[in-house]
Amino acid sequence: MSLFSIVLIAVSTLSIGFMRTNQQNINRQDQIDVARSATEAMSKTLRTAVMPSQLTSSCAGACAADAFVLGQDFAVQFYANLNNAGNTVGPSRVTYTVITAGGVSSLVEKIQTPDSPVPAASGYLYCDAEAAGASSTCKARLRTRTLAVGVQTATPMFSYYSATSATALSPAASGGSLSSTDLGNVLAIELHVTVQKQASARANPTTYIQRITLPNAQAVLRQEEAATP
Repeated sequence: MSLFSIVLIAVSTLSIGFMRTNQQNINRQDQIDVARSATEAMSKTLRTAVMPSQLTSSCAGACAADAFVLGQDFAVQFYANLNNAGNTVGPSRVTYTVITAGGVSSLVEKIQTPDSPVPAASGYLYCDAEAAGASSTCKARLRTRTLAVGVQTATPMFSYYSATSATALSPAASGGSLSSTDLGNVLAIELHVTVQKQASARANPTTYIQRITLPNAQAVLRQEEAATP
């Protein structure tokens, strides 16, 4: 093998290595942007989590539901006071779910407004906007978007905390979902968002961790403490 061939192979190897490293850096930055954006989006809505009864004085009975409807390791559903000045819309029902398809996991956000800003006897009603026969009016109440693709599921995305313990509440202890009692005690949620872009030149996974204290839940806790003699 000639000296020129050896030099050419060495240069080609260095060039390929450089391009791979450069692509990994690009993928890593994409992961950072996606994980940060997803965490910020969830933090914004979680801070507005609210009991429906906190929005109107005419809410009683079944309407006096807890802010959180579902609490799992990779899914959470709650009522949120979003774009609702003077309760002219009512509490939005927000769902974050990690969905896996084709070996790739994605974080999906769904936000749905109630059928009416005035609660019925059974509480606020939400039509099935994803049903095949849903009306256009019903479908318009639901907004869906994908916040992140390439979500890693080795660690739970959602951890739930009460005011009485520094240890997270355990969905696994009640069959994979928080019990109704635990849902009513949620005071803070910790997000653990890990993303790895699906690419030939993969970068190491990127993780964002943020704990959000729920101000409306704190307000209820303070009211209960004030009412306790």
